[in-house]
Amino acid sequence: MSADAAPLLPSGRVDERLLGAGTGPRFILLIVLFLTSSATVASAISQSLTDPRNMSVGCALAAGADPHGDYLGVGLATVRADKAFRACLDRFVPHASPWLVPSAVTVLVLVAVALYWTLPWWKQRNRRLVLVEAIDRHGELLSVLDELVDVAGLTRQPRFVVAPAARTASAVVFGRWRRHVVCLHGGLVAVRHRDPLRFRAVVLHELAHIRNRDVDITYATVALWRVFLFTVLPGYAVWTGLSLHVSLSSAVFGAPSLVATSRDMAATAAMIAFVFLARADILRTRELYADADAIRWGADPAGWLGATDRANRDRGRLGRAFWAFVSMWRSHPDWERRRRALGDTQELFRSSALTLFLTGATASICAGQLYGFGTGWMVRLAADTVAGLIAATVGVTLWRAAARAVLTGGRAPSGLRAGWWLGVGLALGEVLTGSVSGWRVLPRHPEVFALLVVISVVVTCWTAQFADLVLRCWRGRSLRPVFALGLLATLVVFAMSYAWWQSSGKLFAAGWPYSESAIRAALQQDLPGPALGRSTLTAIAVVMSVVMPWEADTSLLWAVTALWVLPLLAWASGATANTPTWVIRALPPGEDTLWQAGRLPSLRRLALAAALGAGSACLGVVVVLARLHAVRPPTGQMLGQQVLLLVTWLVVVLIGVVVATAAVTSSATPRIPVPAAAGAAGATGLAGVTVAFLLISADGCVSGLATLRTTCAWTPEAAWPLTEVVLPLVLGLAVFVSAFTAVAAMATRQLLRAMRPGTGDRGRRSPLRPPRNPARLNGPTRKAAVAVICLAALTLSTAASFPLDAGGRSGVRTSLTRENLAPAQTTTPSAEVLALESDAWLRLGGRKLLAAITVELLGIVTALEDDRALNDRGYAARVIRPHCLGLRTAAQQLGAYFPLPDPALEQRWPTLLAQARVIGADCRRAIDDGKQDLYVKSMEEILGVADRLRTILPQVTAEAGGHRSR
Repeated sequence: MSADAAPLLPSGRVDERLLGAGTGPRFILLIVLFLTSSATVASAISQSLTDPRNMSVGCALAAGADPHGDYLGVGLATVRADKAFRACLDRFVPHASPWLVPSAVTVLVLVAVALYWTLPWWKQRNRRLVLVEAIDRHGELLSVLDELVDVAGLTRQPRFVVAPAARTASAVVFGRWRRHVVCLHGGLVAVRHRDPLRFRAVVLHELAHIRNRDVDITYATVALWRVFLFTVLPGYAVWTGLSLHVSLSSAVFGAPSLVATSRDMAATAAMIAFVFLARADILRTRELYADADAIRWGADPAGWLGATDRANRDRGRLGRAFWAFVSMWRSHPDWERRRRALGDTQELFRSSALTLFLTGATASICAGQLYGFGTGWMVRLAADTVAGLIAATVGVTLWRAAARAVLTGGRAPSGLRAGWWLGVGLALGEVLTGSVSGWRVLPRHPEVFALLVVISVVVTCWTAQFADLVLRCWRGRSLRPVFALGLLATLVVFAMSYAWWQSSGKLFAAGWPYSESAIRAALQQDLPGPALGRSTLTAIAVVMSVVMPWEADTSLLWAVTALWVLPLLAWASGATANTPTWVIRALPPGEDTLWQAGRLPSLRRLALAAALGAGSACLGVVVVLARLHAVRPPTGQMLGQQVLLLVTWLVVVLIGVVVATAAVTSSATPRIPVPAAAGAAGATGLAGVTVAFLLISADGCVSGLATLRTTCAWTPEAAWPLTEVVLPLVLGLAVFVSAFTAVAAMATRQLLRAMRPGTGDRGRRSPLRPPRNPARLNGPTRKAAVAVICLAALTLSTAASFPLDAGGRSGVRTSLTRENLAPAQTTTPSAEVLALESDAWLRLGGRKLLAAITVELLGIVTALEDDRALNDRGYAARVIRPHCLGLRTAAQQLGAYFPLPDPALEQRWPTLLAQARVIGADCRRAIDDGKQDLYVKSMEEILGVADRLRTILPQVTAEAGGHRSR
């Protein structure tokens, strides 16, 4: 059969219930948004009530936080003073009851439940509704309604009432769970005999809402929204106004608070708009499904033909644009769209840009609010739940569209458009929440928000193209198992990637969160040996600061492994030649089709690309080992820096080969480039890592490749720690980058095709041709090869998930801690901010500690004025020794306290405190052991410490005094 074969279903009719409607996760996302917003407002109000003096801000100021900076600067300041900051919060900030926020949210939910329970009564309160039995004396209308209830398959009879004053030929359904009311308008009852088709269509449409449980979830959302709108938002507005009034009275906090509060108000307004738009979009979709159900139950489509809509009139370009904008806010679709959906179910299998954008924006706001409650597994679980709702919403849409394309011979979605609008929504949500911009309108590096678009398009493109691939291979009775597997992969990949954004991506948007010099120092400390050049170490430090989060989290490795293992398994099974049962079940009654799964993109071509990539990766490993053998330090010297150089070059070379292989593969398989590129990239990286592990395990056995040893021995336990560092970067980060490379190439091809005149029709992909030799395509040899590759990938991922020792994952970067990598403060704050910081430093414990160390020094200096201080050991032990112990203790307490706010003074402060600790210990030891020389030396050094402290104290108190004088 040629490539121009006719569609499989010429009518284009596919069961609209295929894989569900996909609106359930969107409803749940709205409910989660209400709950998180309520919890955020309750937490903010409770914090202001329990901490009226705002001591938490005082602790941040004492730590060196600059309110004129951004959240990164504040975060780094608290990280630099991590233990002191937490001790300050524990001491001065009252802790609200942990049950306060859950209790407030619970009360709101209970109020919403009560409102949901009373909404039906309120809705019919003044409508003067009449029971159908009261106007149907002969029971004719009731018999028709009973028959329609049986057709709809309802297990519980709704209550039918009539609104005589309503003249429209329509109806409405309301009520609560298991107690629904169908209200027939008087106009509909009047036209029942004149237009029975319309009567049946309208009633079946309303019964479909009950069958689909639209009434319950709609009114639950309405109840939650009204409670939030009339209770939470007013409280938040009052709290915001009071906080802004207090902040504006301060010359230091006024401008930052104005920016932050203005953004919060804009975010609240945007959230209200998003909720209205999302709810209206969901309800419009549910209306279309109710129409389709009514048709499936026997309603005549002619019942919709008589309806008219003023939007159908020609209004001109501006009029149509205005009407499109107005339609976004309506809960019912216009009649033209409803008739279009009845004629072609494609309307029910596509997702609009508005839907995707709103999903991303509302989910981003939810995640930002959840991360505001702190850290820990509960917050991670909650954020993963939000990511799961995003993945479920988008994944269901893409799988449904792909299934329809397979059944009708149409064009399957590429996922690019869906990922773009989803990513834009996520980025806008981040801007509105201000989680990385703080007191700025935008963060320091807003271009990093593009990573959200990258994550979105990679996940959606893979999901859509994997669905297109696997649907042609699935032979089961139902799509549910394979759909669940594919959706689980999408959920895991997106959840892990989004969690990386929340924990690390935001830091890069706020600014550079790591210190290259600190990384260099940590590497030199952990990996001793002949030092590498400063430029080499700096380059390694920069790269490591970017890739550390990927290497540290093995869950990302598992997530990305799914991107390339699952497509390979689908390819190995091959396209099914016989009509699967799921296809027959997905067709409307009476619809016949000739199954044409088509020939999949050549597995041989994919295998050839992977083989070339694997060979290049192995060759690259050999070249790296040979090159490092030439620069190996002499025997007997430490090889720590050699290990660092080996790992770095292996990572760079293997990532380069993997990405290049993916680029070539995506060009050779333009139909489904992302799964193909991921599969070839994964196989290439697997081969490179395996060969590197084997050669390093046998290091020394091949003289020209020996890099760490000179004797031949098989030592896999020594090679695995290095492989464990390389593995997540090559089979995790590199494969993800490879998938994005395929996405970029696909987007470029589509852009060039669109710019080329006369290529609109050629842009559509024609149905795939049937396989020429299914037996050869599904040969056992290829299946065995794919099984071996997938098993090896799963084995390596499992091994990398378990540490080799009790201390954690085996690795070479034990000194790269959060505190060590925080860059030092290099800029001096303004005079106003420095005065506030110094005053907070003194008030929250600094003055007491300075007084303690001053008392001890003064006691020693006073005692030295006595002639017995240097000659009488008993006098020294009785008078000076206690002050020496006190000096050491006071210096230790000051060392554990906040650093000095002034960077100029802070440079001398740690050295001074270290000297005071050492001198105090030397003084005590000299007196106890009778070491006169050490005792005299310590006394001289104490006088020097006293002089240096005398020069620092006036500056600190003067800076704090500047705040009090304002």
